[in-house]
Amino acid sequence: MRSDTTRLRGGFKDCLNEIARMKSPDPASLQNLNDIVLPATVSWWPMATGWYVLFGLLLIAFAWFGYRSLRLWMNNRYRRAALRELRLLEDRVHDTAERAANLRQIPVLLKRTALSVYPRNQVASLTGKDWYHFLNSTAKNPPFTESTAGTLDKISYSCGDLRAVDSQATAALLNASRQWLKYHQPEAQPKDVREI
Repeated sequence: MRSDTTRLRGGFKDCLNEIARMKSPDPASLQNLNDIVLPATVSWWPMATGWYVLFGLLLIAFAWFGYRSLRLWMNNRYRRAALRELRLLEDRVHDTAERAANLRQIPVLLKRTALSVYPRNQVASLTGKDWYHFLNSTAKNPPFTESTAGTLDKISYSCGDLRAVDSQATAALLNASRQWLKYHQPEAQPKDVREI
């Protein structure tokens, strides 16, 4: 009996498979439906032409930005060198033995920096109030006040001892000099070689 049941089960399954394989002549019959075939996923490669154009424009923009940044960095070499020298002078001004000599280097540094950026005929002959006005006129925010200009004149033209220049006036002059060195506006047509 068992063998008959197994045989009937096997025959019944075969019969169901045969029915499933047969197509109904009726076009609306569910037996005629097939599985949905999904299309292949869209690949990123090769990319559309618009992406190549966008990447090309981005590459050009990065190259231009890099060129401009490098050019600005190269054009400001003199400024970085002057600020470095001013920091050294600032550290040495506190040494009492070398104070006068180091204070006298501040106006020299400002003049050398101005001569490296602006035309010699415009800068070299400036002294006193004209020099002070020139320094203020070339900066975004005028850093030199009357008192710092007086300290600058005293340091530039006195040949005696500079003990009369107190530490507060020295600090104000160093701060004004640093501000001018950082923020002065160079000429529209920069020189090819800028050295201090």
